[in-house]
Amino acid sequence: MRKPPSLRAHLTAALPEFARDPERLMMFVLDGRIATTGTAALGWQWHYTLRTVLCDFTGHPDAAVGPILVWLRAHQSDLLNNPQSKGQAIRIQAEYLNTQALDLVLDLQLTESVHACTLEGGAPGAFELLHRAEPPGPADMPHDPVTSLYLNGQQLAAWPPLAP
Repeated sequence: MRKPPSLRAHLTAALPEFARDPERLMMFVLDGRIATTGTAALGWQWHYTLRTVLCDFTGHPDAAVGPILVWLRAHQSDLLNNPQSKGQAIRIQAEYLNTQALDLVLDLQLTESVHACTLEGGAPGAFELLHRAEPPGPADMPHDPVTSLYLNGQQLAAWPPLAP
């Protein structure tokens, strides 16, 4: 599974308090299952809920949600574009610890496809596993990369552009 470390890297870049204190950014894979292709080709798809927990978060909740939505555009765009799923793309829970911090829990429904193909130059029966890239989002998605978010003129989060 490649998406949890990718999202962690993106959130760490966007929210410096988690770069300074990475153990406060926790991720759990829940309710996972493997779906096979049902064909002669070896392949499968991971289906799971990625629970992301921002512990003792002192930023505005929008500072976390914005970067996650940008990451989803690149890594799971169907979640945002499907009329049946976009209203449930992210489930949240929050516990306000005091007047300045909260524990924010975000659950994302993710998938990852894996395909096996013959390893070029390899021994008979040797296969290379390929993680398929996500299909591109629809043409109506904004073309300008979002790299920072502001609320009332104050920067909430910033990160480098995501690779396509």
